[in-house]
Amino acid sequence: MREQARARPATSVRRLRLQRAAAATAVAACLVANVWVVARASNESGASGALAAIGKVSTEVGLRSKGPAAPSAAKKPAPPRVVERGSGTLTPVTIPGDALTTADTGRPVRISIEAEGGLEVDPAEFATMVAQTLTDPRGWQQVDDVRFVAVSPEEIQGGAQVDLRIALASPDTTDRLCAPLQTRGQVSCHNGGRAVINLRRWQLGVAAYGSDLAAYRSYLVNHEVGHGLGHGHDYCGGPGQVAPVMMQQTYGLKGCTAWPWPAAKADTT
Repeated sequence: MREQARARPATSVRRLRLQRAAAATAVAACLVANVWVVARASNESGASGALAAIGKVSTEVGLRSKGPAAPSAAKKPAPPRVVERGSGTLTPVTIPGDALTTADTGRPVRISIEAEGGLEVDPAEFATMVAQTLTDPRGWQQVDDVRFVAVSPEEIQGGAQVDLRIALASPDTTDRLCAPLQTRGQVSCHNGGRAVINLRRWQLGVAAYGSDLAAYRSYLVNHEVGHGLGHGHDYCGGPGQVAPVMMQQTYGLKGCTAWPWPAAKADTT
């Protein structure tokens, strides 16, 4: 009985030693494997390959890394704001002298440029653009043998005569100034010696001119001033032809190509 009791502890000790040896061997094998993977990656790809291999080993043992964040979608610029109702008061704007190149000859047409208050548009920029359009070589001065003469706000206040006023107005004020013509807050008009440019069209343009807002603005000015000079509406001559400036291009081109100038396109090339 004593011999059996002594034999059991010896057997347990040997078994324990064998288990510890096996565990140590397994740990050593894992370490050797990891070192071999890192060394191989270093030989193939340098330091970056080694880091990648370490990352791979870490992933295999359960660690996860987050991928790069998805790029944010590019934001489209917001369209210009259209003030539906301004102050209701039109104020004459000084026309920059270097913007109005008056013709040397032709029937004088005395003009004033006006802007309604509260439109969030720089009146001086509007006046400059209108003056440059009216005195462009492709404009009415050459086609109609006229010369536009600026009338200053001070002269108007003193009672000076004005033949034609060009005004930028909110959609609400445009409807009032154009009545009884039906502009419905959408389009511009000429009425009673005033070319009324609707702020909605000035800011947003139309599909016929696409992204070329500057060209459409020139069309707006030339079309409404054309009415002030006595011209009626014209029409598309056929598919592929150049649209005449007195065509209502805002409503569509009817197969013609957009053209904002009174002079024929062939005469400008």
